[in-house]
Amino acid sequence: MTHTQFVAHRERGFWAYDVALAVLLKHMIDVAEERRSDVPWLAGAASAWRVVACVSDYGLTLDPDWSAAQLQAFSEVVEEACGRVSARTSIPAQELATWRLLDDCTVLARGNEDVSTAPIVELGEAIVALSRGALPMPPGETLWFYGVPTGRSTLPCGSSER
Repeated sequence: MTHTQFVAHRERGFWAYDVALAVLLKHMIDVAEERRSDVPWLAGAASAWRVVACVSDYGLTLDPDWSAAQLQAFSEVVEEACGRVSARTSIPAQELATWRLLDDCTVLARGNEDVSTAPIVELGEAIVALSRGALPMPPGETLWFYGVPTGRSTLPCGSSER
């Protein structure tokens, strides 16, 4: 099983630690389900996010055909999810194991007793920046790597480090 998933929008992207992405996606799903009566397309997006959260072989690819209004709604979902995550400093692994995201699939903590929330919020902010075309370029021949406990770092371009 991999430890990274690629997050992409149009021609740009970065790597994300799969635990952090799964936690963020869980909160995004919660927000999307609350808003689906106002924004019906979020139900389909949330279904796809469930798969990405549970199957590390998939990455998060934002639909390049989303309208400006859809991208705005997506950003609002991510920002609300970040707000919920940031209300805590960490989440116990035992709690992650109770989140049923897809069938019997839960979020794996990869041996950590607690998952720090600060890197998850940083990941969410990077996803919003990516969706808005505002993600800074990484240095040299690298790609950003978000969601790791030590904070944003880089990986060599073309890295298949998993």
